Amino acid sequence: MKQKGIMIVFLISFVILLSVSVFFVFPGRYLREWRNQTMLRMEVPYEKDHPTGKAAAYFATLVREETDGQIEVSVVYSTEPGSVKDVVKQLQFGGIAFTAVNFIDFCEEIPELNRFIGAYTSPEAAQKEYLLQLDEIQGYFSKERMEVLACYRPDYRCIASKKEPCPVNDFSGLKIHVAKAATLSAYILNLGAEIENSDRIDLLRAVDSGYIDGSEMPLLMYNRAGFDKVMPYVWIYDDFLIPDILVASTVSLGNLPAQQQKILLECARKTEAFQLEALLEAQQKQWEKLRETE
Repeated sequence: MKQKGIMIVFLISFVILLSVSVFFVFPGRYLREWRNQTMLRMEVPYEKDHPTGKAAAYFATLVREETDGQIEVSVVYSTEPGSVKDVVKQLQFGGIAFTAVNFIDFCEEIPELNRFIGAYTSPEAAQKEYLLQLDEIQGYFSKERMEVLACYRPDYRCIASKKEPCPVNDFSGLKIHVAKAATLSAYILNLGAEIENSDRIDLLRAVDSGYIDGSEMPLLMYNRAGFDKVMPYVWIYDDFLIPDILVASTVSLGNLPAQQQKILLECARKTEAFQLEALLEAQQKQWEKLRETE
């Protein structure tokens, strides 16, 4: 009986000690780990299943793995009107650490970038050419406290409208929304269209209300958010093949050790092959959807 009592006391003591370990020892360890962890925010104006959205998630995973959890990249997705412009501004001033958007979205803030937008023979050739010119492009970004970490394979572009152009590449009399890039705007004007390029326009409502007749956009955006429902006519062209780019804020990354900055660059470069695979898969599905509507 006495031995049984001793055993019960021993078990109770063991449980108490275990509880102390759980509530005091382990949280202390996690707190120390948390204090040594750097949290960086990344905003992407795409859905999670968009190729660039997937590349952003992959980038965050690689960074966590390669830094043993010392750097955590939190990816936020937003497709609200005006979100791209807000993202670019936040990046410049260190409000966020990373973004992955189209090269064209930086042209308003950095007009000199317009000269890199041109005609290429294929998406592969376009990506290769941008990479070859990256040092020069980087010079313009660095002046705005930003750094290009990766350049992705570009998607085809299209003009979607609620009215059928006649002939197919004559948009005379149609008001088309276009990103604020001088080279692209001039191209659309040459097709006869009137230009609308407000940053915060809600495309669906603007088309539905008759304020605009259509929009120029990357092809993969066409079947998203219901654009294909209000703009049933789509003209696909490859005169401009403009890549998405993964960009970092030098303000946000300036205090990181050189070794960690090197790891971030290496992780970003690894996402290029990942984005290509995701892009080709998404484009295949897009072509199938377009064939269904023919």
